Amino acid sequence: MTLALNRNNRPRPSLRQRLAGWVRGPTLARDIAIVLAIKFTLLMVLKYTFFNHPQAEHMWLPPEQVSQALLSTPAPHPSQGDQHAR
Repeated sequence: MTLALNRNNRPRPSLRQRLAGWVRGPTLARDIAIVLAIKFTLLMVLKYTFFNHPQAEHMWLPPEQVSQALLSTPAPHPSQGDQHAR
């Protein structure tokens, strides 16, 4: 087995050694990777738990009706009581 040399003619650590160093040492990259993995896992659990399937099979609307309901502005309602801004 030949070792690859870097610019200082030192052998590069093997993948196993680099992985062991990554696990042992407190590095910012490791902490960020762990936090991102946990967040990704939690988001996937939430997605599959709450947003994967509708609650009932008949809950379906045409896309045109959904876009009209989301993008239209509601008509202003007349005031029912005293107008305070006279």
